[in-house]
Amino acid sequence: MKLRRVDPTKIHVPETRVTARMDEETTEAFRTSVETLGIDEPIKVFAVEGELWLSDGLHRLKEALRLKMPLVDVTVRPGTMIDVLCNNLMSGHLRGKHPVTEMVKAIGELYTIHKIGIEEIVKRTGLTQAYVERLIKISTLTPLILAGLDEGLIGVGQASALTRIADPVTQESVYHTVKQYRFRGKELDGFITDVLANQAGPVVITGPIPPAPPVLVRCEYCGAQGRPGEIANPNTCAACSLSMRQSIAMARVELAAEAAAKKSGDGATG
Repeated sequence: MKLRRVDPTKIHVPETRVTARMDEETTEAFRTSVETLGIDEPIKVFAVEGELWLSDGLHRLKEALRLKMPLVDVTVRPGTMIDVLCNNLMSGHLRGKHPVTEMVKAIGELYTIHKIGIEEIVKRTGLTQAYVERLIKISTLTPLILAGLDEGLIGVGQASALTRIADPVTQESVYHTVKQYRFRGKELDGFITDVLANQAGPVVITGPIPPAPPVLVRCEYCGAQGRPGEIANPNTCAACSLSMRQSIAMARVELAAEAAAKKSGDGATG
């Protein structure tokens, strides 16, 4: 490993990488520090076939480019793009919060494109084998589901459960249901088990077919149950939903008071 001063515009940034996120306040403090004191920690790069590739220090590199610094300190090690990705995974995972989909994509690329085995990924990144295996499975989900994971619409546990479904169409169908009803844990596992059971193939019935029980849906406002065609399902924001629930609750109180008054009046006239 050598310490060099290089032109920051000569440093390439891999498309696949893990980058720790900073909130607005931390970002502003970091920029002020660089403007005042400069970059006190060298940027880490690998020399790959005569080119410099960033492994750690994207925030520092961006500030150097923003401030048009002519030279920055870097530590240079010879290596390959596999070394770049593994080193980035190790340092990026330790530095702070980052989108889990970046970890998924990076580990998936090592495993599927570079053909690096799970044990080797564990050895070179410091991640646990269970975590690596989990993210490799998640990397096989459809782009739509991975985007939902990135946006926080589902969690890592929910995404991991969806990997039990091989068919991408069914994956996305179940994903939408999970997202809407917020299935988690045993409830989610049970739901996916039912979905997979229904995919097992046609059931041969030898006797008379019993009538199917009616499908009922519970109203979220009054608690009554009705057939799907009798239940409306408009998109409602949280504020309007709260107002509707409050209005319905007030209406119930008023109706109960009217019924009590009427009953009292009937008793008096009797």
